[in-house]
Amino acid sequence: MRWLCLHGRGTSAQIFEMQTARVREALGRDHEFVFVNGTVPTEPAVGAEAITDEFFGYVAHNVEQDRELCDGMIELVESLGPFDGLMGFSEGGTVAAMMLVEDARHGSFGGLKCAVFFCAAPPFDPDLARTGVIKYADPDRDGVLMTIPSAHIWSQTAGADEIKVHRALSQLCDEQVREVFLHDLGHDIPGSKSEDGLAGALRAIEHVVENAMGDTR
Repeated sequence: MRWLCLHGRGTSAQIFEMQTARVREALGRDHEFVFVNGTVPTEPAVGAEAITDEFFGYVAHNVEQDRELCDGMIELVESLGPFDGLMGFSEGGTVAAMMLVEDARHGSFGGLKCAVFFCAAPPFDPDLARTGVIKYADPDRDGVLMTIPSAHIWSQTAGADEIKVHRALSQLCDEQVREVFLHDLGHDIPGSKSEDGLAGALRAIEHVVENAMGDTR
């Protein structure tokens, strides 16, 4: 499978490569991972300055810029794609979710097959954003918006508000093909710090890949 990988805010493609090294190694050579920087310069996330001197995000928190975010991702995929799946951490996961909503409605990304979300939140509606309205999806109001297999991996030791948004994103996805794994590593991606956390995350991701490869919808 070929994956587009989107990093967290205040970091970079380079840092996301490092964060996912153990996960990618375990998934094996049948997978190709493409990492891209966001286009919005940001302040560094905690610890990022020790690795690089460039820090990015995808969301500008400016209506005029964010209304063009989805179309910018479409151009990116047209240039670097096609992709079978999306993998995103934190803000990168939220942007990946926006892309899935867009793909479900309009097929703009060529029919993505699956997604892996690390510590991510619900996306804003890409159609409304194009009109200048930034409105974030809510499972209680919007129901299921994403029906392809998805893995949702977050920390059970996070604060209540953070856990609420992670859970809300999972509830926007079809529970029949949804995997959820909770670790105790904080706002991070399971890797060398916890063999149990890594094993649990891999089980969730591998189930999603299996479902995606066998999905004929």
